[in-house]
Amino acid sequence: MIEDLQCLWKLQQFDKEIYKLETYKISIPKEIEQASQKIKDKEAELKDKTKKTDELSVQRKKIEQDIGQARDTIRRYKSQLLQVKTNREYQTLLHEINTEESKITVYEEERLEISNKIDELSKEMGRMNEELGKSKEKFSIEEKEKQDELTRTTTALQIKKEEREKLILKITRKDYLARYEQVRKNRGGVGIVQISESTCSGCNAVIPPQFIAEIKKGERMLTCEQCGRILIWKKDVD
Repeated sequence: MIEDLQCLWKLQQFDKEIYKLETYKISIPKEIEQASQKIKDKEAELKDKTKKTDELSVQRKKIEQDIGQARDTIRRYKSQLLQVKTNREYQTLLHEINTEESKITVYEEERLEISNKIDELSKEMGRMNEELGKSKEKFSIEEKEKQDELTRTTTALQIKKEEREKLILKITRKDYLARYEQVRKNRGGVGIVQISESTCSGCNAVIPPQFIAEIKKGERMLTCEQCGRILIWKKDVD
């Protein structure tokens, strides 16, 4: 029956490789999605800054309209100065003119501040557009590489699974196989372990000398009393 135990050991190696391939296969689309999300985040940030720039442009246009209206008002008041007949009316118009000029000063300061913000945003968006272009180009290359890797991994995984099925056919004791599958499922994917000295390599439990002697014979399936994993003598699988 040592041949069946040796087949189980080989099966364990296949299962470890299959697990790694399956884990890696799952990780590839996630990596692509993460890289894609970074691009989307940059696009969203750029869109937000574009929206902010548009809003500032609208504010600046409104201020420029206010400045135009204030200047029109000043011109109207100045034309009225030529028509007033009393000093009081004259002083009132001068006051109104000064008020409108003060408004223009404030408006122009606001316009300058907004213009500076628009300039800063425009420069920043220019840099972001350049970086985004490079990021998209890099992502396109990396995505192709990842897709190719996914294809290779899928193929390798299929081959390993087919080889596993062929190996299973060589196992004569199907109860051994059933036991292996049960233990592997309950013990983190490890159903069979080597014994080289006096401890179980799966859980480090001490194995009695007489039990080790039985393991060396390889005449029947023996399991660790502590973790339940199938035991096989190391020299039988070297």
